[in-house]
Amino acid sequence: MINPDELPVRRKSWTKIAGIPRARLGWELTDCEAITKKDLESVRRWIKKVKDGDVIRADGQKTCGKGLLLVGEPGHGKTTLALAVIQEMIRTFPLESFGINDGKVLIKPCYFSTFNSIIELKGELISGGTDEQDRLFLGMHGECADDAYNIRVLVIDDVGKEHASGSGWQRTMLHHILRTRFNNGLPTIVTTNLPVKSWEAAYGGATESFINEAFATIELESIRGDLRK
Repeated sequence: MINPDELPVRRKSWTKIAGIPRARLGWELTDCEAITKKDLESVRRWIKKVKDGDVIRADGQKTCGKGLLLVGEPGHGKTTLALAVIQEMIRTFPLESFGINDGKVLIKPCYFSTFNSIIELKGELISGGTDEQDRLFLGMHGECADDAYNIRVLVIDDVGKEHASGSGWQRTMLHHILRTRFNNGLPTIVTTNLPVKSWEAAYGGATESFINEAFATIELESIRGDLRK
């Protein structure tokens, strides 16, 4: 575990505004002791591809925009692992790895949000909202006019636990944000309790098919069982 306050000013700022819960601030991959070595190696390979420029806006490459889908039972370390991943990126990635070459300073290279929080943000924007909220929402999609606000690596936590309306517009919104980010060459890390075989029933056949293209799936099973017990 590292102390975020000891990071260089820019990286400390990125960490503090990345939406990371205080209980997981400073966590490193080595702190995820309940994750199997095999799964950690898979995650590290993906991080290396991103750092090497093979994912974020990697035009023409099969890995362009490809994210991580972390699947597992509650309490098996999915969220903690996702948080450790983006903090490693914030601490160690050069600007070039985030897909920016014109000297601009990124506002939020990486960001963490539950899917319910994204739904709530959308509702606030429908009711009015602020310019800052609008930039955050567009930045999550990678569609902000000011590229500095486009989030390069977004964690969407707890997919499958969202409050669903009768119209099912939340399903459409999830597909839209995942598809838009992928098309813009921006990877997403999704954590969910839903196994891949359940995605068609939950979100439709198009989304289930899409995640097979846009994500590397890792089925996590903690070596200690439910870590919350």
